[in-house]
Amino acid sequence: MESPDEVKLLLIRPSPFAMSCALALREKGVQFQEVEENFPNKSELILRSNPVQVPVLLHNGKAVSQSLVICEYIEEAWPTPPLLPDSPYHKALARFWADYINKKFIETGLKLMKKFGEEHETARKEIVKQFVTLDRAMSAEGPFFLGEKMSLADVALVPLLPWMTSFEVLGDLKFPDAQECGRMHRWLAPMRANSNAVASVPGSDWLLQYTTNLRRWVSQNLPKGI
Repeated sequence: MESPDEVKLLLIRPSPFAMSCALALREKGVQFQEVEENFPNKSELILRSNPVQVPVLLHNGKAVSQSLVICEYIEEAWPTPPLLPDSPYHKALARFWADYINKKFIETGLKLMKKFGEEHETARKEIVKQFVTLDRAMSAEGPFFLGEKMSLADVALVPLLPWMTSFEVLGDLKFPDAQECGRMHRWLAPMRANSNAVASVPGSDWLLQYTTNLRRWVSQNLPKGI
């Protein structure tokens, strides 16, 4: 009898990128262990696997890093249910928007926590524009980013569930409402009701306390930001 896979996800709880990996695993029905790391006091396990960054996926002892690479690995290792559509065109769309979300939207949001002055002001403006861009890119029918089924784009965007409040508070901003960005707000409802998504993200209140405390520490110790 074949032994079951050993799957571990090394993460830090607030990481938006770890949330995406956790959701991908849960949507596939993969049994896995979350191993919470405490930076800068790195465990021996993370030092052996990837001392540079988390999340890290350990699959039968082999390490895979970088969240979208991890999600693509999960898609190939456990192909059902698929997180990439059947058609080459829609596969390309899912990958494009997942990359945009990771490298543009989420990274801009993190600057609200880590940057000050002009960089912070630029991030405040950019993240609202990016929110609108994502709304316009979403399927008109929904309920997910590309239509009826969850895809890699939804997995990438799931961190918005807990991070939305932090982005608004840290940036002293308000995202457009449902009248202006109906698709984004419609997307939020089924994601907030999805048990796998809920299990993969921390609570908004906990995250807000974490992010405000971190921003206060950065302002006191690294006034130019990180």
